[in-house]
Amino acid sequence: MENKSYLDLRVLRTRKSIRNAFIALLEEKEYSKISVNAIAKRAEINRVTFYSHYKDIHDLVESFLNELLADIHQILTAKANVESYQPGIARDSLVLLLEHIAENAQIYKALLVSKHIPFFTPKLMELMNQLVAHTEDCVKKDGTNRFLVFKTPSDISSWYATSALVGTISMWLAHDMPYAPQELAQQLIDLNPFKPAESPS
Repeated sequence: MENKSYLDLRVLRTRKSIRNAFIALLEEKEYSKISVNAIAKRAEINRVTFYSHYKDIHDLVESFLNELLADIHQILTAKANVESYQPGIARDSLVLLLEHIAENAQIYKALLVSKHIPFFTPKLMELMNQLVAHTEDCVKKDGTNRFLVFKTPSDISSWYATSALVGTISMWLAHDMPYAPQELAQQLIDLNPFKPAESPS
């Protein structure tokens, strides 16, 4: 009988091969045009092996996206202070996010620029909107900001900030990342509508 740890390692290796094959194909075409046969061929496995790990392509896609979104959530919350908004920590988290995206640029280009999985962007927007809304709540406890000064409804301010962030990242990728993650992060922090603002005269 084979050692369980060896079997677990083999499962992980096979899933990694399937995932890498899927990513390589995703850079070339929309996920709806990717077949199990194509993945199996690229991963150098057979169809039976694929189906022993995933029910179908959709199951693979869901697993793949959930992993990406979990990575993003972990990056953005790793340094977060749940009680208050701190610009330095916000910048550090944003740098980590942009570095992660830069390291996986081909994947994120396929997702955010080419939109080869159309429903990824809405999922990302939903996640980012939750984090932006939390940031806004923290800022309200500590003082004011431009949105509060102009009495912007909280849902509108969250939508605005989320769209600006995801849109900027998408354009950054589309233009082959002309700014380093640290530089772009600082620019985004400087443009942050949640930072303190003076009342209009």
